[in-house]
Amino acid sequence: MVKETHTKGGYLLALLALPFIDNEYLSSYEPVYKFILLFIYMYFSYIGSIIPDIDMRGSCASKTFPKVYKLFGSRFRHRSFTHSLLFLYLLCYLSSLILKYADNNIVFISSFSGLIIGCFSHMILDLFTKEGIELLYPIDINFSLMPIKTNSKTEKLICKVLSFIVIFLLGYRFYILI
Repeated sequence: MVKETHTKGGYLLALLALPFIDNEYLSSYEPVYKFILLFIYMYFSYIGSIIPDIDMRGSCASKTFPKVYKLFGSRFRHRSFTHSLLFLYLLCYLSSLILKYADNNIVFISSFSGLIIGCFSHMILDLFTKEGIELLYPIDINFSLMPIKTNSKTEKLICKVLSFIVIFLLGYRFYILI
């Protein structure tokens, strides 16, 4: 999938998880601060939705974070480690360590929640591509649920549908939360 589809998927999953995030972490905050935290949460869902492609030359993530690309791009095949459950687990573990030492700071909670949700959405979307992903890395087995080609007409249609749902949910969620 291309960047646009992944970002729409990241926003969609973040908006679907928003009631849980709001009930667990944000409900006690003033509306202005809550809005800022929601903005941080949504921004990091965008970052998370592009991060797994850090292992691919020319991707938005590799251009945005070139030093991280040098670390991952030369060591891993595309759609292997950074698209695996192991990567997601390590990201969750690192997040929990940072949150523990940051005394569960709400800004970090919003950031890491969005980041993890965005990464998860990226993996889900890439499962629907013809190439698939190595979900159980280091085991060299590609998992693919559908034969959708990257940047095909089908993917562009999926991107448009995701855009429509995101716009609808964006209005609905923020109307409900305020």
